[in-house]
Amino acid sequence: MNDGLNSTAKILIFDIKGQMAHFRKFYTNSSSLSYLFPPRTVLAGIIAGILGLPSERFSKDKTQIYYELLNKNNCFIGLRLKSNIRKIIQTVNYSFTKTQNNQILFGKPTQIPLEILLDKKFGNEITYRIYFSHKDEKIYQDFKELIKKDTFVYPPYLGISEFLATTKFINETEVTVKETANDIEISSVCKLKDIKLNFDKPGFQYLVEKMPTGFLNDRTPLETEDYVVEVNKRIIQGIPKNKYYSVSYKEKGKQINENILFI
Repeated sequence: MNDGLNSTAKILIFDIKGQMAHFRKFYTNSSSLSYLFPPRTVLAGIIAGILGLPSERFSKDKTQIYYELLNKNNCFIGLRLKSNIRKIIQTVNYSFTKTQNNQILFGKPTQIPLEILLDKKFGNEITYRIYFSHKDEKIYQDFKELIKKDTFVYPPYLGISEFLATTKFINETEVTVKETANDIEISSVCKLKDIKLNFDKPGFQYLVEKMPTGFLNDRTPLETEDYVVEVNKRIIQGIPKNKYYSVSYKEKGKQINENILFI
């Protein structure tokens, strides 16, 4: 687990939501299957887009590329699944294109199955709660101001550009670093290696996903990790193997206390 965030550090809490989402599994080929929740790489890209931080394609200054600015040693991201999600398969047409003599040539379209995420209740939006902190005070403050004003440099979307998303500032609070050998509730997605799951309580359904964790500035991928989420109760029951974080904040006048781990 990333242990670089000190107790009483500031953490920003906001929601990102949209009608549909698709987070392509990196190991799929002809069929575009989707993760149930965005990987850390996607969340870092959303944060970078809101801030206007460049990727390697659009930056002349390699020190400003967001991959390492928002890596797990500098940037702390937690994720909570707030929606009951269902999946459907739709077939989409992709056009084969290639460049020849500075001209774009179009081939025959190819039909590809695309797995799409929807809320189980028709008309509801998919909602993810994000917990964000950063060691760089300027990056943190810049991001806070944008989220509070509901504005951005590049619009956020849930996996693919057609699935536009909105953000909603919830609160800002301090974290408390804790350690325990007791069984507790964890509200966030977490790395499987960071928790000993409790399988004794009925009604829990855990899903484990293998996901990328980040890139170096030259787009070299970092190691993958196994992440676990509970899809029914949306709360993980178990014993953290290392440190975990406690956050307390108000939403619509209601006091909320949660335990989280960063991904």
